[in-house]
Amino acid sequence: MSSITPTCACCGPFQLTGHPSRRGFLSTGVATVAGGLMGMMPFQATAASGNYESMLVNCIDPRFTTLSWQYMGLLHGIGREKLSDNYSQFVIAGGPIGAVHPKFSAWHKAYWDNLDITVSLHHIKRVVGITHRDCGAAKLAFGEDKVANKEIETESHAEALNEFRSQVIKRHPKLSVITGVMGLDGRVDLIG
Repeated sequence: MSSITPTCACCGPFQLTGHPSRRGFLSTGVATVAGGLMGMMPFQATAASGNYESMLVNCIDPRFTTLSWQYMGLLHGIGREKLSDNYSQFVIAGGPIGAVHPKFSAWHKAYWDNLDITVSLHHIKRVVGITHRDCGAAKLAFGEDKVANKEIETESHAEALNEFRSQVIKRHPKLSVITGVMGLDGRVDLIG
């Protein structure tokens, strides 16, 4: 008889021959019991729709993940324990720059479709668009000379953020829009 060694999570690795190994059988039994217990635990997530304050649009740069989360807590005036699950988020290279700059035109529809869905499902009141200093996507979009120093970088980001705000308001006039440029220290310079 030939043997087959399945490696899927539900079966675990054991030999399917005329006589399965005891270890394989026991590990499968433990996995089955554990899976059954997990199914009995209460489901934590809430419904897909609801009333939320904002949608955050920011960059994929990992240096700003925690800083953006902290900023949203400050913006909404809520403590860290209440911050999770209180806003929707769209993360794309360059954040708002990726949603409006011609260099990234292939991405635009994805962002605007997501905004439409979050307005419909989450009934948000505002969009928060945050770019950041030392952004690789901004360098690709604007060119090295347009991010050469803080003043020029701010002007370049402001142009994209103003376009972003304009497009949000054109598509969803009832939404307010907050835009800013985040520093490497998490400080946000508001634009507009």
